Amino acid sequence: MFEAPAVPAFGQIIPGQKAIVRGDGDCLRLRNSPSLSGIQLACIEDGTTLDVLDGSSSADGYDWRRVSASGVVGWVASEFLRAVPPAPACASSGSGSIGPGLMGWIPEAGWGLVLWGGGTVHGIANAAAARGCGLKSAWASKPEGGFVAYIYGAPAFVNAEWREHFPGGRIPAGTPLMIKCEQTVGRLARSAEGASAAPALLVPAPSAPAPQPTYASPAPAISAEAAIVIDAGSGAVLFDRAAREPLAPASLTKIATAILAIEGSDLGGWVENDVDSRVMHDSSLMGLLPGDCFTVTDLLYGLMLPSGNDAALALGRYLTGSDEDFVIAMNTLLHRLGLEDSSFANPHGLHEAGHHASAYDLAMLARYGMTLPEFAAVVGETYWTARGTRELSMRNGNYMLGSYPDVDGVKTGFTEEAGLTLVASATRDGRQLFVVLLNAPNRFNEARWLLDWAFEEHLWPG
Repeated sequence: MFEAPAVPAFGQIIPGQKAIVRGDGDCLRLRNSPSLSGIQLACIEDGTTLDVLDGSSSADGYDWRRVSASGVVGWVASEFLRAVPPAPACASSGSGSIGPGLMGWIPEAGWGLVLWGGGTVHGIANAAAARGCGLKSAWASKPEGGFVAYIYGAPAFVNAEWREHFPGGRIPAGTPLMIKCEQTVGRLARSAEGASAAPALLVPAPSAPAPQPTYASPAPAISAEAAIVIDAGSGAVLFDRAAREPLAPASLTKIATAILAIEGSDLGGWVENDVDSRVMHDSSLMGLLPGDCFTVTDLLYGLMLPSGNDAALALGRYLTGSDEDFVIAMNTLLHRLGLEDSSFANPHGLHEAGHHASAYDLAMLARYGMTLPEFAAVVGETYWTARGTRELSMRNGNYMLGSYPDVDGVKTGFTEEAGLTLVASATRDGRQLFVVLLNAPNRFNEARWLLDWAFEEHLWPG
């Protein structure tokens, strides 16, 4: 069996359906019994589609599934499989389908009744805040009667019943909600004064004490125009060069786009694309054509692996209906997270007046993104094959994945104006660091130097 990390699936592996071999380029061994000592019947090429049969077992540290591959029946380790999404439903989605976001009346203050298009409680808050509602609580009905509430800003135990009601934290599309707005101040992205209407949520609160420097060795010399290293657990800054200076971020912008898609949509929802990648010259692309139909999940991979500017536009239009409204949602996210040095003008990061971000804000944005399991799964994947109305194979442009053993994300970027940019996450001995480099000609090496220095020259309490 090849050595590869467990790959989280967005869908369950279900008997009677199909699954895809995801082996990071290696073949997957089909055995006659659910055990590493079982006889190898075949080695199934990466990307092959299998039929999932009845039968599952646990042995030798793996969960095994009984499958059929080209008529040969045997057992494979299920962590190297991904569920095949159902056939594209774009053509059949009519006026009765539930789109993303909040549908219904958002009150000036007080109570409103809305229909949620799928996502998380923070996605609900962002959608409400973009329409001027400082959301205080959301209420959903229970099958047995009564309501369950999520109170924004409350301690975790207050919202324990909500988390039990929605395991995994995702609220399905089509869920009716009562919402309570404290006040309405106009669309947040249009006014910095409106930021106070968003719930004070979410740059994750410190979960551990800050590491302390040893002062044994100075930080390495780097050429990046701006840089930062932060500790994930505490949010502490371990290295800082012009980290609050607003600069062009290039495709690091897409971290925000991915967060909004994960928070604010049904990841299995089908998106009918109207973007034509053929006219997007000198762009990094997923390869979308008008009329293509892919799931939100596929578009997320197209956004973050090949850094598809076409995928960024497709997601933004799907989520909010227009490029302009998606920019409002992006800046609402920045306000919500308390990130004050940045402003976005588009979902992809191509050069545009008023589009800038600081290294600090990008680090904290990535720190929040990596708390979302779906985000972490996407940015940690080396390649992906999208299967919608067409198949599109993609590889991750973050070459630190696999070349630096501790790196588990996040994103690269480049434009002529921004130069080379990078956000990288690395986890060593359970301690996670983020490094951001802006306008960094030697970004990968400098990221390695900074991460090695930060891990080796700091002491974590406990």
